[in-house]
Amino acid sequence: MSNVLLGTAVGDALGVPFEKKLSNYQPLIDWDGKTYLGSEHHKLLPTQFSDDTQFSLCVAKSLIENHGFNPDDLSKRYVELFETNTIRGYGRTTLMAIQALQAGKHWSESGVAGSMGNGTAMRAAPFGVYFRNDFYSLINICKLDSAITHASEDAEAGSIAIALAAAYAVNDDTDNLIEKIWSRLPDSKVKSTIYSLDSLVSSDNITPEQALRVLGTKADVRETVPSALYCFLKFNNHHEAVVAAIKAGGDTDTTAAIVGALFGARDGIKGMNAETAAQVEDADRIIQLDSQLYNRSDSSFFPRS
Repeated sequence: MSNVLLGTAVGDALGVPFEKKLSNYQPLIDWDGKTYLGSEHHKLLPTQFSDDTQFSLCVAKSLIENHGFNPDDLSKRYVELFETNTIRGYGRTTLMAIQALQAGKHWSESGVAGSMGNGTAMRAAPFGVYFRNDFYSLINICKLDSAITHASEDAEAGSIAIALAAAYAVNDDTDNLIEKIWSRLPDSKVKSTIYSLDSLVSSDNITPEQALRVLGTKADVRETVPSALYCFLKFNNHHEAVVAAIKAGGDTDTTAAIVGALFGARDGIKGMNAETAAQVEDADRIIQLDSQLYNRSDSSFFPRS
């Protein structure tokens, strides 16, 4: 069974202490790859996750409780994280979009035009699990969800890419994954960079550290999405891929959360390090949500003409 949310939470919680740190940051170099550390920046204790998981949980709960995609409900859930002061970190674009929603703008107009933030991609994997049997709906839903916060082709492409990767992963259909994803993306920098991934993944002369340095790991959807897909394709298991994503530095919690989501979608909890999976915040509740997300999935959403 898919454990996309648990995979997200583990990657997020392991990565959040090193957010915005460079790969040569000594505590990151010394980190053993499995111990949860607190985040002074976000005021989080060890095992606690950040907004990456919070937004993914919003998506999952909305899909489950509404029996499908309801952007009115979902946008309200995003706002509620801020109004209840429970949000654990956020990007400038997301804050601007939330403020627009609070000011009365409709969700279809609240997104910040031209944003290259990775906030859409970090929450997209649950869509892939829920709509894994209907890519037509999945792609259109990712576009609508992106419009709530990030109104740009790259943000849309990043969301679609991760949602598709999660859908293919949970369906155990990841052969030629790059081609399958690339062919469905809107023209964008994200699309063109994903196209180049095969050569990086297959090369024996380029180390993962070098590849991630080339792709980039900043809080930019044009870097985060290709880097996360690279880790998913290059490594064999959740733990190794998540650690590689974190050790690369940059937006460590988001990259690791997405990588964790994809492995969680494909391999479930059995593919994770048992100790870190058990220790992450709210593990039992998240596992229950994973089960509901997978078992209540709809086969379609948008009527075809």
